[in-house]
Amino acid sequence: MIGSSINSLIDSTHDLAEYGVELFFVLSGFLIGGILIRTFMKEDYFSKSALWGFWSRRWFRTLPNYWLLLTVAIILQKVMKTNEINNFVWHDYLFLQNLWYPCVDSLFTEGWSLAIEEWFYLTLPLVVCFLRLIFPSTPRQQFLLRVFAGYALVFILVRLINAFAPINGLDPDEGIRKVVLFRLDAVMYGVLFAWLSYFHQPLFLKYRKQLLYLSLIGTSILYFFTTKYVLIFYTHFPFFPRFMRDAFLFLVMPLTLSLCLPYASSINIVRNRLLAISIRHISKISYSLYLVHFTLVFMPFFHEHRQPTPLTALAMYLLYWAIVIGLSSFIYYVFEHPILKLRDRIFSRH
Repeated sequence: MIGSSINSLIDSTHDLAEYGVELFFVLSGFLIGGILIRTFMKEDYFSKSALWGFWSRRWFRTLPNYWLLLTVAIILQKVMKTNEINNFVWHDYLFLQNLWYPCVDSLFTEGWSLAIEEWFYLTLPLVVCFLRLIFPSTPRQQFLLRVFAGYALVFILVRLINAFAPINGLDPDEGIRKVVLFRLDAVMYGVLFAWLSYFHQPLFLKYRKQLLYLSLIGTSILYFFTTKYVLIFYTHFPFFPRFMRDAFLFLVMPLTLSLCLPYASSINIVRNRLLAISIRHISKISYSLYLVHFTLVFMPFFHEHRQPTPLTALAMYLLYWAIVIGLSSFIYYVFEHPILKLRDRIFSRH
């Protein structure tokens, strides 16, 4: 294992990383939900061309990088013999590795959250299209709210039913948190705030400070309980607290984080030019950074190192981030950015 000093640093931020993924779901829902709403309001339904255009733009953004780095990860693990390549590796390419079961055999650790995103991209527009055919006369504003709320409630109900008799056992991390069937509502809280922003902008912004305070207080309380009582990972609770955790914890976490969206969307706090450039660069490479940071860098090259002194451990930690940021920047400019330019050229013609 890596040296004790850097291990302590990693352990202290591990729980925060769980909240980072929940925030990722919320932000994605807010941004992509806004695109869906604008598209629907323009046409009153998703035409075949609009639907295909939405999917194609999302897939151009996410799939090439993911497939490339997943392939690199498989080759790397085969060469270094750090993992046994199973017969179901194709599941990872199609985002089937955690559809309703744990992704314990996945070769790409980060893929579970991307699978939730991709199934959200695929299913929500289809649900909107199908229900619009059934309810063509419902006012668009009301229709979207009902569909979005209903979509979230379906998966909340699925998680509630599962809490009585967990189909994946008692481990809530692998069996619930990382399973598509139980987490698609996590993205919807951002979508609901996108609806509020689009149709009720003054109300969306009116209470932004109060909602920010609620978000900070609520997230702090959740963080205290999830770290003190290890709510996400502890499997030996009596029935009632386990039931409450499995049914409602993964509703409350993203919902609490989503309360900060009105305030976050209304401010521009970066005034320093150098800081603004740095943040803009990190935002550009963030997807590549997310894909490479663990499976492609930490696990094969840093996981087994031993550092005898805290100074060496700190040096290794800084080296790790230098490699991650440098590699992510290289991938962005050599591969990801050209793909995005190709996408924009293709869709600019239509």
